[in-house]
Amino acid sequence: MEKNIVTMTDSYKMTHHAMYQEDTEYVYSYFEARNGAKFDYTTFFGLQYLIKEYLVGVVVTKEQVDFAEKLANIHFGNDSIFNRERWDYIIEEHGGKLPIRIKAVPEGLCVPINNVLMTVENTDPKCYWLTNHLETMLSWTWYPTTVATLSRNIKEMIAKFLQETSNNLDGLPFKLHDFGFRGVSSNESARLGGAGHLVNFMGTDTVGAMELALMYYNADINSLAFSVPASEHSVMTSLGEEGEPDVFKRILNQYPTGIISVVSDSYNIYRAVDKYVGRYFKDEILARDGVFVVRPDSGDPVETVMKLLYILKDRFGVDINSKGYRILNPKVRIIIGDGLRMETINTILSQMKMEKWSADNLVFGQGGGLLQAIDRDTMRFAFKSSMQIRSGVSHNIQKKPLDMSKASKRGRLALIKVEGSHGSTYKTLEECREDVEGDILETVFENGELVKEYSFNEIRKNASI
Repeated sequence: MEKNIVTMTDSYKMTHHAMYQEDTEYVYSYFEARNGAKFDYTTFFGLQYLIKEYLVGVVVTKEQVDFAEKLANIHFGNDSIFNRERWDYIIEEHGGKLPIRIKAVPEGLCVPINNVLMTVENTDPKCYWLTNHLETMLSWTWYPTTVATLSRNIKEMIAKFLQETSNNLDGLPFKLHDFGFRGVSSNESARLGGAGHLVNFMGTDTVGAMELALMYYNADINSLAFSVPASEHSVMTSLGEEGEPDVFKRILNQYPTGIISVVSDSYNIYRAVDKYVGRYFKDEILARDGVFVVRPDSGDPVETVMKLLYILKDRFGVDINSKGYRILNPKVRIIIGDGLRMETINTILSQMKMEKWSADNLVFGQGGGLLQAIDRDTMRFAFKSSMQIRSGVSHNIQKKPLDMSKASKRGRLALIKVEGSHGSTYKTLEECREDVEGDILETVFENGELVKEYSFNEIRKNASI
């Protein structure tokens, strides 16, 4: 029953078939990020996964309807609420496939808020109620889209600091690493949100995100995502505080080449970096064919990073790049990933810039702050009906409350590209005819079939900065 589309909705939607006007034939609805969202644009991502996972093919069976009917009768305390005839009709007339058309912007595209991102409409007049029955499931697009949007905004921010303090942007794709697998509510969340992050970056420890990108977006495994050997506290504390240097030595012996990340705050991070990294094993680190990365995991992030930069400077030296900023010996770097938010990353990079340190010296990791510390209201996502057809006549409808930030759009919608004073952007047209020249929205699903598919490489290209 996990993928029962009949029950994959809010309870009250099971009652709506009887509330629409009797002559209703078609319901047309849309999805957008409304004004007041945290960011000025959305990086659209995740719809293709939801379609493939929940909508493609035969998704309505007698067994599912039987279960839904029994559940609804007990749930509402009334056996007349659930009208199974509408679902039996889909089984008998459509073979259990959904008579629905979904149009959407290309995945990865960055669209200013207050613009249509997806439209949904029934293709069989007897299934007018189905459009908004699917609102619950289709609205889950908010999550991967919000992660992709947050990740891209952080990417833009880091790129800005690199442009100001570094000789190039070569390291940008690896500047934000996903540590969020354990910090989310489910495996599916990790997979879907983690893939949203990979739209923008190539560093992750969320293995499920790679699996989703490969299975649902035909990603190229050779260029999808990367990680490095890294220790954790169960390793670093295995010999107690006095044995910590021996653990450092074992790690160096086990990984003589490549990048190795070592969490260094199990006891006293400044002692560990100054004494063990900077003196005891300095020669081994300098002789390695690779990079030794120090990872703090506690304390004030700004203070900790700045202190570590100066310790590593004293022990390993620095160069001054062409823009006048310090860069550590290439054998050592820092990664910090303890409870970071976008604002914290900005504060750290601002302090580094002020003290003439290049952003090249540091990599960030985010866990729950990337994949979990968001909700549907972060980008103010909403799914609303804007047009209905009754007895063959179109009726443009609109929600227009006193709080105009929640006003909805009217009629059929199209999204077109327009040129403005600051370059091209996108604009939603309302009350449109069915086909509008230049409409960005493409049909991606129709009558049980995926009709338009995007590869992960295409999505990354659409989202590139």
